[in-house]
Amino acid sequence: MGRLSLTDLHHHHMLEILSLTIPFFAIILIGSLARYKHYFSDQDGQMLARFAFFVALPPFMLVAITATDVTAAFHVGFIIRYEIGTIMMFVLSALFVRLFLSLTNAERGLFCLNTAYPNYGYIGVPLAILAFGEQAAIPVAMIMVCDTIILMIMTNILSHDPKAGRLSHALISTLKSMLKNPLLMSVIAGFILSACGFRIEGMPDRFLQMLAGAAAPTALFALGITLIGQPIRTTMNEIVPITVLKLIVHPAIIALLFLGWPSAVPIDPLWIQVAILFSCLPIAANVFALSQFYNIYQGRTATTIMLTTIIASISVPAILYLLVTQITPQ
Repeated sequence: MGRLSLTDLHHHHMLEILSLTIPFFAIILIGSLARYKHYFSDQDGQMLARFAFFVALPPFMLVAITATDVTAAFHVGFIIRYEIGTIMMFVLSALFVRLFLSLTNAERGLFCLNTAYPNYGYIGVPLAILAFGEQAAIPVAMIMVCDTIILMIMTNILSHDPKAGRLSHALISTLKSMLKNPLLMSVIAGFILSACGFRIEGMPDRFLQMLAGAAAPTALFALGITLIGQPIRTTMNEIVPITVLKLIVHPAIIALLFLGWPSAVPIDPLWIQVAILFSCLPIAANVFALSQFYNIYQGRTATTIMLTTIIASISVPAILYLLVTQITPQ
């Protein structure tokens, strides 16, 4: 009898997870279909993405972080493990490029960024909060801030052309541009407000909640639009390794770092679930924005984002199911 109820429980978990993830990927699909039918242009997609990124996602993060007490929660070991995973991904990918591909420095930087930059803003944040509740906001915010800094620094180091001047200048300009990033700013503001014991209530809370409600659907729809109409580059010797590294190797490394490396200060199982969920996400749309900004590797980046997002519609629910059934929250 107990065995049957365990199976029922697993079925219940699976249905719950599918009911969470199917709408996510369905909204991306609707965005792609709308672009395919020419209801929306690429420019429309960029505009919607800007709305999500600058207007809707920052309040989403602010509301989620200020709802919890950050000072009680900060965990250095958690971030160290996650960032070691990010750096390992870069090193592995750079090694792969060195051994098997002939790319320029800038292309190598973009190749590595593709393998290590999960889609936090558009998929990770809303999915983690829907799957694990408001208490997922703190690990989510910690990963977003620290990982963005590490990702940009690693990309700069790998992309840097020694002839183009000093690396320190490139790193400083990257950090400056990150300080203008509204999503990161809202995360930092949320941390500060929460640490001061400030809670958002009443009318300001309703205002922010209304905006936050638009974040996930707009971001996912915009992502769907950007996936269509980009040049498909069938360089299988680059696209396949990026997909395998991002969707399989990255979560495997993060899982090993968290589950195989004992921590002096115990890490909340929910945080471990968030870390592994984040590492198994498809490639961030930001990578395509960066490839456009640098004017390199656009076609291959667009193709790998599309491919990893399609595969992730199956792999992410599967990993989320494993996380929910195998790692028991406190």
